[in-house]
Amino acid sequence: MGRLGARRLVLLAAFLGLCGARRALGASFYGESYVRLNIIDVSSELSLQLKFQTSKPQGLLFLAAGENDYCIIELLSGNLRVRVNLGTGEPVLLSEQRLRVDDLAWHLVEMYCVKDHVSLVIDKHYEMTGRITGGMHNLHFQHGIYIAGHDGLDVSFLDGQLPNFRGCMEDVVFNQREILSSLRSYPGFKKVYEVSLGCSDEFFAGEDEAINFFSSRSYVTFPEWKVQRDGLLEFALQTGTQQALLLFQSGREGDFVALEIVKGLLKAHVGRNRSDTQLSSFSSVSDDQWHDIQLRFTERYLDLMVDEQRVRTNLPLQSKLFVSAGPLFVGGLDRHKGEEVRRLGLASVSGKSAGGISFKGCLKGLEANSEKKALKDAFVSKDISAGCKTEGSDNENPFATTLEKLLLAEVPVSTADSEAGKPSLQDVSSYFLVLNNLEVQEGGQALLEQRHMKVDMELKDLGIHQSQILFKIKEMPVYGFLRLDVSPEQGPEKVFTLLDLEQGNVWYVHDGSEEPRDYFTFSVSSNSKREVPLHLQGHVSYVFNIVVIPVNDPPNLKLPEGNLLLVFENSKKRLTPNIIHVSDPDTDSSSLSVSVLGNFNSDAGFLENINDPGRAISGFSYGDLRDGNIFYVHRGHPNSRILLRANDGELVSSTVVLRVMAIPWELAVAKRTGVAVQQGGSVLITQSNLSVEVNGERPEVDTRYVITYPPRFGQIQQQGPGGEWKQISTFSQRSVDRSQIRYCTTFKDLQLENVTDHFKFKVDIEGKSSEELVFPITIQWLKFTLLKNVALEISKINRHVLNSDHLQAVTEGVEVAERELHFKLLSPPKKGKLLLGTEVLQINSVFSQQNITDGKISYEPQERPREHSQDIFRFLMVAKHIESKDYTFRINFKAERRHIIVTNRGLLVKEGEGKLITKSELFAQTLDNRTFQYTVTKSPQHGKLKLIRFLDFPGNQDITAFTDQDILGEELIYEHDDSETQSDEFLLVASTAGPDQEGAFRDLDTEHLSTEIKVTISVELKNDEKPVRVVDKVFQVVRNGQRLLTLSDLCYHDPDSDFDDGQLLYIRRGIPNGDLVQASDPTQKLYQFRQEDLREGRVLFRHWGADSARFVLFVTDGVHYTSSLLEVSVSDPYVRVVNNTGLLVQRGKDSSLTTANLSVTTNQDVRTDHEVEFHIVQPPKHGRVLVSSSAPGSFSMHDLKQGHVTYRHDGSGSFDMFNLTVRVKDIHLYVGVYVQVDSESHQHHTRILHSKTLMVEEGKPVKLSRGRLQAVHEDPVPSEAVFIVRTPPVHGYLRRTFPEEGSVSTDEKFPLMFTQQDVDDGYIHYVQTMPDQQQDRFILDVMSGFQAMSRLEILVDIVPKRIPLAVQNFTVQEGGSKALPEDYFRIPSKHFEGLDCEFVLLKPPKHGYVENSHFPRVKLMKFTRKQVWVNSVTEITRDELCAVDRDSSPQDLAYLVSPPSNGHLALKSIPGRSIQNFTQAQINEGQLVFIHAGAMSGGFNFQVTDGLNFAPRQIFSITARALIISLEVNRGLSIFPGSVKPLSSRDLRAVTNDVDSEGNRAITFTVIRSPRLGRLLCVNSDNSTEDVSVFTQNLA
Repeated sequence: MGRLGARRLVLLAAFLGLCGARRALGASFYGESYVRLNIIDVSSELSLQLKFQTSKPQGLLFLAAGENDYCIIELLSGNLRVRVNLGTGEPVLLSEQRLRVDDLAWHLVEMYCVKDHVSLVIDKHYEMTGRITGGMHNLHFQHGIYIAGHDGLDVSFLDGQLPNFRGCMEDVVFNQREILSSLRSYPGFKKVYEVSLGCSDEFFAGEDEAINFFSSRSYVTFPEWKVQRDGLLEFALQTGTQQALLLFQSGREGDFVALEIVKGLLKAHVGRNRSDTQLSSFSSVSDDQWHDIQLRFTERYLDLMVDEQRVRTNLPLQSKLFVSAGPLFVGGLDRHKGEEVRRLGLASVSGKSAGGISFKGCLKGLEANSEKKALKDAFVSKDISAGCKTEGSDNENPFATTLEKLLLAEVPVSTADSEAGKPSLQDVSSYFLVLNNLEVQEGGQALLEQRHMKVDMELKDLGIHQSQILFKIKEMPVYGFLRLDVSPEQGPEKVFTLLDLEQGNVWYVHDGSEEPRDYFTFSVSSNSKREVPLHLQGHVSYVFNIVVIPVNDPPNLKLPEGNLLLVFENSKKRLTPNIIHVSDPDTDSSSLSVSVLGNFNSDAGFLENINDPGRAISGFSYGDLRDGNIFYVHRGHPNSRILLRANDGELVSSTVVLRVMAIPWELAVAKRTGVAVQQGGSVLITQSNLSVEVNGERPEVDTRYVITYPPRFGQIQQQGPGGEWKQISTFSQRSVDRSQIRYCTTFKDLQLENVTDHFKFKVDIEGKSSEELVFPITIQWLKFTLLKNVALEISKINRHVLNSDHLQAVTEGVEVAERELHFKLLSPPKKGKLLLGTEVLQINSVFSQQNITDGKISYEPQERPREHSQDIFRFLMVAKHIESKDYTFRINFKAERRHIIVTNRGLLVKEGEGKLITKSELFAQTLDNRTFQYTVTKSPQHGKLKLIRFLDFPGNQDITAFTDQDILGEELIYEHDDSETQSDEFLLVASTAGPDQEGAFRDLDTEHLSTEIKVTISVELKNDEKPVRVVDKVFQVVRNGQRLLTLSDLCYHDPDSDFDDGQLLYIRRGIPNGDLVQASDPTQKLYQFRQEDLREGRVLFRHWGADSARFVLFVTDGVHYTSSLLEVSVSDPYVRVVNNTGLLVQRGKDSSLTTANLSVTTNQDVRTDHEVEFHIVQPPKHGRVLVSSSAPGSFSMHDLKQGHVTYRHDGSGSFDMFNLTVRVKDIHLYVGVYVQVDSESHQHHTRILHSKTLMVEEGKPVKLSRGRLQAVHEDPVPSEAVFIVRTPPVHGYLRRTFPEEGSVSTDEKFPLMFTQQDVDDGYIHYVQTMPDQQQDRFILDVMSGFQAMSRLEILVDIVPKRIPLAVQNFTVQEGGSKALPEDYFRIPSKHFEGLDCEFVLLKPPKHGYVENSHFPRVKLMKFTRKQVWVNSVTEITRDELCAVDRDSSPQDLAYLVSPPSNGHLALKSIPGRSIQNFTQAQINEGQLVFIHAGAMSGGFNFQVTDGLNFAPRQIFSITARALIISLEVNRGLSIFPGSVKPLSSRDLRAVTNDVDSEGNRAITFTVIRSPRLGRLLCVNSDNSTEDVSVFTQNLA
């Protein structure tokens, strides 16, 4: 049984097994199909359910369309998308991206809109919801409901590119209304277009299945056949048709490619630039046999092959390529495309023959450009089916309406015997009824014969006669009727027999309508008294399809408003479809035209087209009539007539006569209402404000308004084509009707009185003018009112917000939004800054009332007010380009007597010099003139603070404290250390304890005031360093040749940090054996050039003369000069190997070959690395050399530098080599490269004894020493280890220094290899260059003797110049507080972990403050964290170092540590003995201490083990802080002569910066100079006294 038979059997079996309620089989939609319902119901809810199956990823499923409301369900890229807008203007979008529904499976969609919610459910599983803004309202769908297509509906919310649905649908229920229950059209209510019952076979057709075209209107459209330079179409066909269109592909600008059958022969067409190139086959294809067809189209020729017979013709040369446009039509054309193609003159598409233009037959194996085109790819199909009959099959079309499409009811199954309802396979093994469509011409009749309704079963075996097989008509045809010539004994029912079909008694008569299809339903039964099969018991309903072949009808021309046309004398009147109407149901309106017959009275008037005014026409298209382009122009006689006839291109209508009568007219201004407008605005003048009537009607002729007196306060303007508005003095009624005329106010001054405006005009129609008229204009004048102008009170230096309580303006007469009411600043404040956000407002700056309301305007004083004073700014208000008068806003300053006023303007000092610090640069004071003492908390890093009076003292160091008197007495200076730094800073605390006059006692109850000050120092650098040569090499050049002089030959460096080395200037003297010239122009000699020119390759040396010479070069940075010699060595051209280290590769893996392994040098003029070529002359035996993953056999120096060259080992052998020829220009060199295979047995022979992490300060070099890098070999006779740079560092470079006798040492940047001896001698440095980096790395290969070790990674730890800080956002509840842990202020560098950092708030929070929990409600501007004191013994607690293991006790957790870099670890019991291991239990018991010594910052590495497992290695950072002693109290003593007075801490007190251990710190005073008029005594316990020179704070 074939595929079709199997499907029929399965479907019939499924049908016979159905029971219960009636079930619809749905409908097929073919890409242009749709169902439209005109529903005017108004509902407050919406519900929809539908089922569909399709293979197309795009298509419209459902549309409910109103003026504003809409609901769209569509397929987009295989996903389902829903768009809903229920009139609120805010659409709800629901989309399910997880499920693709273009898989030819049935999918159920349910959507509900109830109240303010939208829900979408797919397949009872996927659900989405959305919310409707504003809630639901009554739904209006004025445009109707659409299923599967939109019928060309033109609305803004519908995408015009959205295609119709192609596939099957069923159970479509909208608001409890079943849409597809009937597929009949009902005029005015329901339209069903090209929809058929059931689910068509063609949607399931395979790629290789043929296509059957069985109707004169059949066609299929596929995606465009992309033809540009070459296009190929291949297929096979079987047909008996003598004339039909096979293929059509349109292109741009009217181009096309077509293939048709003409008189049984194939004929190909190529249309280009209005020319048609044709090519016909020699053999006929209309013989009902299969033929292979191939059509090829190129720029030069057209090729057609039928079976093995080929014909070809050349094509005219074209300036442009053929570019496809639109789909590929196969088998025929749709109606619209048919109208377009008919003009091309193809034989198969000429005229409107009743037989149609479509191909009838079979087509298979369609390929476009070798890409298969199957039915699953089709866009649209019409009257086709999947599969074709093969040779030897019956004549009937097996794909006509079958049971798959026809079942409408199920067979009731007996409830008494369940087995009776199960048909056996034998019962349905033969398909007993085969239906073939009936074709009938439009308005004709056709005989219904036995070939149309064939009963395929042996009736004799059942004992049934043909007259006993009854066909009962259940539903009659819609567009015709059945005429039955049957005997009256069969009863009144519409019944005929199989015998009637054989005898020709059944006829179908068409009613002449334009519908392309009709059908009727029937059942099959038997009146035999014998037992008959189940399918002959009349339970099954079938559908018989009738195809109507269209017949071209002549157009119908009529005059709906009568045959009399009234026009005004000497005017024109537009002709519309209401005056002349043409209809033709089978012709598109764009193809209809109207002709004017005879020579009607041209003296009376004529017809014209508005696009060509003044020229009489004798005909026009119906499209121009519909678009309003046709006018009748009257010019003379009052009476005339016009004879008209319509034409559809083939047939003509009857002639009609249109009588024309001209009547006199008078004009009158119908409307002159005037307009109202706000000052600064504009208003349209529309036809409701100004219009003219002629004899009480709107005139068709041009009406113009001439302005005789323009308005005073504005302009009459017209909108141009580009949207711009220009002043005019005349305009037309048409411009008024199109809303292109407006009045625009231009008066920008304030108007104190309510005056009005107007303009005067005259109306001009066809030479008649009216009297002068006035058009009134009412202007609503704008007035400003300043509601609030309240001064801003300021007592602190903080920023103050200017809100609407201080400044608020409104307008009267014209409503202006706050964002459009602006303030223009005429003069800014002088004692502070007016800010919009962070932007400083200047003169003419603008801000809005909305900015004020939103709190975006603020005032920031320059300094804390020292006395009561005032600041002002002047402004005016602006709205609608209108300005108010000037106003003044005041800011009142109120000074607080106890607030500290700090002057801190920073310092500017020259490099290496000093700067006197005066009161104008640094000072602290209060309004009550307290005295301040300054304590330096952080000294400058690149200089010192000194007092002039101590400059002569030996060992003068940084001062840590000074007073007001030191500043006022000009004793304080800052002295720079002459380093190459551009900035410095120091921190200090200015404090006072109240009024303190010399010799007076201080009241300890007076408030203590203090503030922190950060003083920044800008250093003006000097050019005080000479340039230093960093590359000193002999310059090699070819004899009598030339070569670029580059930085690899000559390079200097200027140590001044702010100087660009590229700007160093070289000045040369005479050259004995050559010249320096410009590389771009060798005729121009160079006597001076910059180092940047060397870097860019602009300096060329040209040799002549001696083979060896030296010449002098002077190098200057503009201030300092230095000189050197450049030695030039001349020789024959050469290529030399610089290094050839060989390769080390792991077995079976890759290894990169770079310049670190192989590099060459030459004295030839090589401009690019591509000129140095390496050719492989002997490839490796155990691997391959690849360049960018391919094996080209050669590579360049550029490939080596870029890392593109790779050796790939094949896993065999332990040693390999390959030979190369290095070629530079005409010179070549043979090089052998050795490859050492690294196996596991060799890896243990070479050991790296030391490979420590390098630590380097940012921007500085560090030496690689034997302690950091050492490789040894286990052999008795060690070989020198060689280190090959495999991957250079990223944030710096390696440098090798060569000491030379009798000259300064030279540096080589980026060495590719070095030895262990170079490391031991200190020649290898890592130089850090890139700022703001924390770590770097480079990778080395180590070779020692015959053994090697690959990819040794050296880590570089970079100590940054500045402390890096990583902060974290946090959330706090309104009115609450939150602790700030260390995680919020993390220093992401191990070098600063545990550092006693001071955090200074540069900008405090706006809506809160930072406080210390021990001192609540005291705002902090800085805070610190835990530190270790210099040279102290500090306990390390479990809070600082703790390890936890669930299955190990603290005694079992051991720490293995490296020696700390700034001290040592010890136990409390033996602090002098350094330890490198301890347990967690010892930490918990407080036994572990750290004794600081050496650097301020450092730490140790540690690893924790439980005896079996090891935790990752970590770093414990320790930072020390210097202990600072400061003198807090020094009041002096007041004593009577000869008396004794105790010296207490109230008179003299010193403190340290160790606040936590203040009571444990013993402070000792040492007397440097004893008093002259008395003695310092110590009173002993026995009241005896003794002189003292040393005492402690406790004694004081």
